Amino acid sequence: MLASWLLATMILLAPNRDHRVLAAAMANVINSQPALFKNDPTKQRTAALISAINFREGSLQPGVKGDKDKNGKFTSFCSMQIHLPFGAKTLEGWTGEELVGDPEKCITVGLRMLRESMRMCPKHPVAFYAEGRDLKTCDSPRAQKISNDRMFLAARLVKEVPWVEEDVRTSTDRPEPALWAIPAAVYAPRLSGAEAR
Repeated sequence: MLASWLLATMILLAPNRDHRVLAAAMANVINSQPALFKNDPTKQRTAALISAINFREGSLQPGVKGDKDKNGKFTSFCSMQIHLPFGAKTLEGWTGEELVGDPEKCITVGLRMLRESMRMCPKHPVAFYAEGRDLKTCDSPRAQKISNDRMFLAARLVKEVPWVEEDVRTSTDRPEPALWAIPAAVYAPRLSGAEAR
């Protein structure tokens, strides 16, 4: 169910692209870890925030690279734009190129960083993720604006993308995530202003 719902959010945000690989990676990682929020038994709110961040940071493209240092080398990697300057590695020991090549590694790192960000800045949960240097980040107007945007978009996804329980009898012979499980209503409407940064 989670993979299909994520796929629906991604089609809404960035239509006319195949998001199945990234949606499956997100669902696998989210399902394997505790939810980011209390009272999130289906992990829908967690998935919505991951989807919103992937959309704003990497345009829902797993292999994206962004930001460059003064020598022209990339410093941010994958759809969650994990900042790894000067050849740094994640706490898990992964390079930026490994994150670009494996969406599950990208989402794993992003989810860990979000959990830390929410602990550091409870009033603006994505602020530390956005600018994470120290606790002053929580008071940064820029980081707060980014946090508010990602949280607002996630809340809209929860509100506007239907959560439909799958019929186990008809889903066993179809791979996940599948377009058949996405409510038709998702294809027509678009989130107004969702693509504006």
